[in-house]
Amino acid sequence: MPNLGNDRYGIVVDAGSSGSRANIFKWEDPESSIQRNEDPNYEHILHSVPKIYQEDGWTKKITPGLSSYENKPHEAFPKHIKPLLEFAQNIIPAEKIKDTPIFIQAAAGMRMLPPKKKDRILRKLCKSIRRSTGFLLEDCSSQIQVIDGETEGLYGWLGLNYLFGHFNDYDTSKPSHFTFGFMDMGGASTQVAFAPSLSGEVEKHRDDITTVYLKSINGEVQIWDVFVSTWLGFGANEARKRYLAQLVNSLPENTNDREDDDFSTLQLSDPCMPKNCKTSFDFKNKNFKVLGTGNYEQCLKSIYPLLLKHLPCIDEPCLFNGVHAPQIDFYNDKFVGTSEYWYTANDIFKLGGAYNFEKFSAQVKQFCSSDWEDIQANNQKGLYHDMPVKLLADSCFKANWVLNVLHEGFGLPRAGVDKIDDIGQHPLFQSADKINERELSWTLGRILLYASGGVLAGTNDVTVGVMPSSNSAATLGKKFLAGAIGAPQYGRHPIISTFKFVMLLVIAAALWFFCIKKGSTFELKNWVNSLYLKIKYSQLRSDIQTRLEEGTLHHNDNSDNNDANYPLDDREGFKFRSKSMFNLSEDVRQNSSRQPIHQTLSFMGQPNVYSPSPASSPQISRGLRPAFSLADFSKFKDKDSKLND
Repeated sequence: MPNLGNDRYGIVVDAGSSGSRANIFKWEDPESSIQRNEDPNYEHILHSVPKIYQEDGWTKKITPGLSSYENKPHEAFPKHIKPLLEFAQNIIPAEKIKDTPIFIQAAAGMRMLPPKKKDRILRKLCKSIRRSTGFLLEDCSSQIQVIDGETEGLYGWLGLNYLFGHFNDYDTSKPSHFTFGFMDMGGASTQVAFAPSLSGEVEKHRDDITTVYLKSINGEVQIWDVFVSTWLGFGANEARKRYLAQLVNSLPENTNDREDDDFSTLQLSDPCMPKNCKTSFDFKNKNFKVLGTGNYEQCLKSIYPLLLKHLPCIDEPCLFNGVHAPQIDFYNDKFVGTSEYWYTANDIFKLGGAYNFEKFSAQVKQFCSSDWEDIQANNQKGLYHDMPVKLLADSCFKANWVLNVLHEGFGLPRAGVDKIDDIGQHPLFQSADKINERELSWTLGRILLYASGGVLAGTNDVTVGVMPSSNSAATLGKKFLAGAIGAPQYGRHPIISTFKFVMLLVIAAALWFFCIKKGSTFELKNWVNSLYLKIKYSQLRSDIQTRLEEGTLHHNDNSDNNDANYPLDDREGFKFRSKSMFNLSEDVRQNSSRQPIHQTLSFMGQPNVYSPSPASSPQISRGLRPAFSLADFSKFKDKDSKLND
């Protein structure tokens, strides 16, 4: 790593369900970069985003997850976050600590906590970090927060394309620029983010498009239109739970309306488990034993309904679970998959990297039909990296689930089955955990926004950050996410905010002149009071939207200044939901068009045309129906699942 002249540091903590990982990053101050005109790569530097470095050993993980402190929030800092920050202090020069921002971005586990418990943890962390460390913490609400799946997916898209260098040598004169699409599959959810390349798709789906603003070192603005969506409940582990519940619900004695079913058939056959593998699980207070039959074709047929492809979309093209997206052109919109896409392909089948349907499906078929004893023997020989028994037994299902999501869910063409034209320079899909020897992590996307937000050159009319889609703004109350700390959190498009502010001043001056000219102080007083009330209640409405986005609507009675960002109430409120969790009935869609939209977003001065948006509003109507319609798994437990050795 080069010795930078005026380096800056940043810390991003990925607070996941199983543990938290601190990532330390370093980059040169943009003002120093712009002065290095003797560098032979000067032109390249000027037209690129800040170059971010991360050395080996600049990460540290601690377990269990942050959500495990739900009943002991006072221990979250000393036992969980403090060791991570002490690790960072040993790497970052002491004189740089006060200028080093800390971002704690909580994901899966914290999303599922009741708002009351979640807020207590966040508040304790905010107060403790400010009191006990010297790191830069200006705004707790943006630096210590729970992010939703779409934000995580967008950060992943940013990190992926940064590592591939697609934000470098940016040419503002070109109408389009190539980027990779990002796919991520965890245990609970799956995400996709891509910049549509087909002509007209962005404008056709403008109300579902998120706009990302970056700045090159020379101040040139990079504008990226990205579609991003998340499917909660469609991660590999949650899909497995739904699948087991589906096996139970398909039993003859469970197809009647009686609640006192005796479940006389407690032995189930599972085509998605290796042959002769045995496991058990609890469902509705009954223990079910499962015997694997290892039937690849039957497995694919059995798990296809879990995609909920039968649910209608409010627009085309339709992916799965009632979520539509811009048309994907896989010959131009090349994709990279991480997490489960990589682990499943690489750890078992040694097929990580460029994806080949024929090879992968053949390996999956052979593995699933193998005898469980043979698989265990091969695992002990190191063929599967001595994988834990439960993960090994679930690998057949996970591989088939990956195949289903890729081809039936997203429509990825299958080599040897579908007609495939010349794919060009890159494969249609590839899995990865590293890009150019650097770990692929969404945390890089967050620090990229911050580093790019530090570019002072160029226009001040555009703020580096993320403008949510107009549908997300209208239904979820999402707001502009600024890259830099303390930057304006726009409720409108940043590129026209200055113009509207100037126009407001002009109108105010005209009204003032009119009132003075008429000599009517009474009208002037009324106008001032009216303006005050509009500003007051506009701010109140904005605060409500912010709280809805955080997952709950409640008030704050007694908080000190440090706690003001995290209101606390006794009510449970509403948890995070992805837009795929519920689907609108026809009458609800018709009514939605009559609902007031508090924020009207526009792009480059052009008004957006709204299409009916997926129902994600915290106001749950009777017209909404659960997406998971195939199985009742509310009493399903898998933590006690047992596998034979």
